Amino acid sequence: MRRGGTSITGLAAFERLACEVGECRACPRMDDRSRVLSAANGPLRAKLMFIGEAPGRHGADATQIPFHGDKAGSNFESFLSQVGISRYQCFVTNAVVCNPRSDAGNNTPPSRAEIGNCSAFLKRQIEIIDPRIVVTLGTQSLFALNLIKPHTITLSESVRHAVPWAGRVLIPLYHPGQRAMIHRSFLNQLADYQFVAETLRRLNPERKRSVASARNIDQLVRYCTRALITRAGELSYFKLHKLFYLLEYENFKRCGERLSNAYIIRQKDGPYVTNLHVSSLKRAIEDVDVRTSNGQTVLRLRSHADLFRSDGESRYADAHLDALIDSVWSRYGSATNEQLKSAVYLTAPMRELLRAEKYKNVVTFNQPVVFGAH
Repeated sequence: MRRGGTSITGLAAFERLACEVGECRACPRMDDRSRVLSAANGPLRAKLMFIGEAPGRHGADATQIPFHGDKAGSNFESFLSQVGISRYQCFVTNAVVCNPRSDAGNNTPPSRAEIGNCSAFLKRQIEIIDPRIVVTLGTQSLFALNLIKPHTITLSESVRHAVPWAGRVLIPLYHPGQRAMIHRSFLNQLADYQFVAETLRRLNPERKRSVASARNIDQLVRYCTRALITRAGELSYFKLHKLFYLLEYENFKRCGERLSNAYIIRQKDGPYVTNLHVSSLKRAIEDVDVRTSNGQTVLRLRSHADLFRSDGESRYADAHLDALIDSVWSRYGSATNEQLKSAVYLTAPMRELLRAEKYKNVVTFNQPVVFGAH
């Protein structure tokens, strides 16, 4: 029996694994760290799995979302966006599910013993997800796979090559962190991800590419964010996430597809759009100011004179998108936080999560919000 493409037995096995990971205390120096394994890692039916090194101190250890919230996460999400891979298509994890740090509190690579302690968890993740393509990010994850099924693959010799491993396609890539850019530039790594995208598309040659998957997520997010802030003058970070979600939902109702492939998960206050992380917005919108007012993070633009700046988002200034933004803004622009929260929880995707939580005893915190088949 399957639910949304994921077998119920597979879901139960994953939930058991996540529970065991949460209780693990095998590595003393990571005893008080977050255990980064949850629904936010990605769909259990994913054909593509990325395996990194370990959660970052300012990234997944803080956000609970692998490769999100720090510079390595920003690079990773940018690579995916530019080659047309959505996080709805892939499961993202690490060789070690907790953040290793030095005595000074800085990120450090996991030790071989720590990778060994986590290898059984990684093996079970691979068995549950059963991906066709496994992409390792750096040498540590290649070593982790060697503990599961021995191989002689090296990163330097096999980067951007599809090689067989354990009945799957293995593509070794460099880690997206800044240190790895010394050995392999951003543009070279972007070409590596393009190779992954082409390999993934070859698995589904007949699949029609939707309008949403053809859009550049970063540019569309930037355009919509600027448009919403311009209308508001000053917009809370809370409200930005809810309004962007409502743009996606309204577009889905009108057109039967997502506005973009931005990754949206359910958190305690409702939908959270990973592409709208503050650090990503600061890099994408050069004239955005982020400050705290009355306990809320608020955004404003230093200049409203030219919404359609020269950085590329003007190509999204079409009648459909502008009408969509106007429609959502006219309905919800003056809503309070509580009214907005109620509005998003009344939408069909969020109601489905609430029903699963109430009647099926499913934990939906950090669960991806699904509008339709992905």
